[in-house]
Amino acid sequence: MPNETVQQILAVLENSLLLAGALLFLWLLLNPRSRSRWLGTDRLEGWVISPLEFGVFVALILLTGCFLQMAVQLLFGGIIAKASDRSGLELCAYGSAFHGGGLLGWLMFRSMRATWQVGIGPDSDPAPAVPALHWSKVLLYSAGTILVCLPVILLLQFGWIDLLRRLGLPEDQQESIAIFLKTRSAIVVAGMFVTTCVLAPINEELLFRAGLYRFCRRRIGRLGALLLSGGIFGIVHFNWAGFLPLSVLGVALALVYEATGSVRVPIVAHGLFNLLNVFIIVLSNQAVTHDALHFHPRRIRRRPRGAQAYRRDQTLARQCLAQVPLRHRR
Repeated sequence: MPNETVQQILAVLENSLLLAGALLFLWLLLNPRSRSRWLGTDRLEGWVISPLEFGVFVALILLTGCFLQMAVQLLFGGIIAKASDRSGLELCAYGSAFHGGGLLGWLMFRSMRATWQVGIGPDSDPAPAVPALHWSKVLLYSAGTILVCLPVILLLQFGWIDLLRRLGLPEDQQESIAIFLKTRSAIVVAGMFVTTCVLAPINEELLFRAGLYRFCRRRIGRLGALLLSGGIFGIVHFNWAGFLPLSVLGVALALVYEATGSVRVPIVAHGLFNLLNVFIIVLSNQAVTHDALHFHPRRIRRRPRGAQAYRRDQTLARQCLAQVPLRHRR
């Protein structure tokens, strides 16, 4: 596909999503009934569980994920290290192991609570009973959540990046974005897609929304639980540039979980958000592949005139650096 055509498709897609999200956001704010339905709902019950049990819940998810990740690294680390798409394969294999292990830990906790007969009752499950919500509505609510988040996150991102620059903090995007850009194997990209858009959303939503949010909600109230669970969600991604946008996303996912009562909605919304980012990254990668061959990283403007120019320059730099041997980099 020609370079200009890909850029035009990408621009139309981004602008269309932002416009639709802005209109939906305004409708949500200006319509009292919708505002009360999605922002004022206060019906999700907290999780009846002791702090010790919740600590066991978190520890099982994290430790089981780390154990399985280390096992995969010990068994296949040598093979992965020799692969041409080593970084992408590492993200795929180790990420799948970690999130798959986290889901295994979640199942182990459910089994352990049933065996110990602790907290028996309607609220003893780390994910409460799913109400009668058809999958068509799950998809509709999930897509609407992401559309509303896009313009909000974009506006906040501008101010957040400027603040990071003023404070002298790193503003680089997550490492996974650079890995996506330089991965060439279609099989590895497919594996990264499954990890990023399927396993990670399920594991993280069960931990942060069905677990942490409901646990905090019973103890510190709705507002405190929203801010705390969203903030921790942003922190654990270990990236300054993504902290505020991901924290806002975490709050939005908790709100839609509160309004629908079904953890499937934030899971699908989280997956759609990651899918949209992967899709844009892939299109951007195709758009700059030719230009990167003639681009030198030292030509990047220190302060680009706009966010679009900044993203383009950073993408081209990553493409160029991916083709330069390490011994020649300065």
